[in-house]
Amino acid sequence: MQIFQDEINDGLSDLLSAKAHISYASVVQPLPVSDTINKPKTVFNKTLASVDDSDLYYTQSVLVSSSWNKNDDIFDKAEVWAAKNSPEHKPTNLEHDESVIIGHIVSNWPITEDGELIDENTSVENLPDKFHILTGSVIYKAYTQPELKDRTEALINEIENGSKYVSMECFFKGFDYGLINKISGEYTVLPRDESTAFLTKHLRAYGGLGEHENYKIGRVLRNITFSGKGYVDRPANPDSIIFSRDGFKFINNSPKNDDNSKSGVVLSKSSINSEKQTMNENTEVVETVVADCAEATQAAQTTIAELNTQLDTLRAEFEQATMHTKKQEEEAKKHNENMKTKSDELDALKAELAAANETIAGYMMKEKKMIRKASLVNNGVDSTDAESIVEKFDSLNDETFAAMTETWLDMAKKIKKNDKVTTAEEVAEADITEVLENVETTSDVAITVGGEDDSAVENTRAALVDFVYARLGKKLNKGE
Repeated sequence: MQIFQDEINDGLSDLLSAKAHISYASVVQPLPVSDTINKPKTVFNKTLASVDDSDLYYTQSVLVSSSWNKNDDIFDKAEVWAAKNSPEHKPTNLEHDESVIIGHIVSNWPITEDGELIDENTSVENLPDKFHILTGSVIYKAYTQPELKDRTEALINEIENGSKYVSMECFFKGFDYGLINKISGEYTVLPRDESTAFLTKHLRAYGGLGEHENYKIGRVLRNITFSGKGYVDRPANPDSIIFSRDGFKFINNSPKNDDNSKSGVVLSKSSINSEKQTMNENTEVVETVVADCAEATQAAQTTIAELNTQLDTLRAEFEQATMHTKKQEEEAKKHNENMKTKSDELDALKAELAAANETIAGYMMKEKKMIRKASLVNNGVDSTDAESIVEKFDSLNDETFAAMTETWLDMAKKIKKNDKVTTAEEVAEADITEVLENVETTSDVAITVGGEDDSAVENTRAALVDFVYARLGKKLNKGE
């Protein structure tokens, strides 16, 4: 059987593959030999084996009807008509157990609801909407094993007591959908294909309720082959033709009839009334079940709607919370990025500031040296000597350098003019000491050559003395 994508999506693949075989039950009745002996072989009885065989027990039952049964399986009249001869010579068993074969089907013929035989050459268009396939079967009695004999006798007793049923077995290769409008009662057949396969899950055979929207839905079986029947304790479908022993009789059985006569089987009036009553009772039961199912379906739909509303609310709250969390994460990420950007900018500014300070310091040092050199040159110091003095006393602050410069210039003048001074060193020592002492009394002026200790002062004084003597072209003799 072809399985469509919607049916695969609905999880019906295994069910569709497994449920291509069904059964359909009716009461089985014995076929008395006395009803056939001394009667011409009509179409009805022509398929009987030797009626006086003591090793066979004859039965008859309705195998199938062209109708919509209680299981929502629809036996279309054209499909039943095409398969009407397929039951012949098929085995019969107990309770559908294929390993327990107890007989076989020997005959089958189509009849109307009134029990009239339908000519096999009738066209499908001229068939009644509902007809039956009646079958004759034999049960084997000639067993040598006691247990098999007992089994057969028990089965025959149940049949004769009216407590045994026959369940038809058939295979089918596909199906369509039968729809009945629950308002108008109109019946239509909808082909099963890729576009309609979503309806399969609504069929009762596959776990559905047998309804969809405003329609009752059934399964129209296609390409049927009847494969036999089983004798069962309970019917799979109570909606079937039931024949009682006194409810049928041969008609048109005059000696003029031959194998081509339209003889058949009719039901007695009492049997027909009984059948109608049974069908009415079954209809009431089905209507009650359908009403209960409809009520349960409505309650389930209401519950589902409420759950869907709750689910929508929870989904909206979750989405809102997710969006809020996402927004917070985005804001935190943006803040971190801004912090990193500001930190990078600050580091760049610090580097630029350090470079600028270094450049400014360089320019200030250069300017300081130029000013000091210019001051010396303006006081008569040779340019080369002035540059040497500036470099040598670079660590002095401006006030100390200026005081030092003024002092040694005055000292140089005194050494040059004063012949009474015994030695130049004495003059220099006296004047320089005076200068340094005066400088040291000023809180914001400090000599910083080599540090602020006494050795630094002495080093500076010695340097000045050497410089003055060198400037005057005199030689300082140690110990003078």
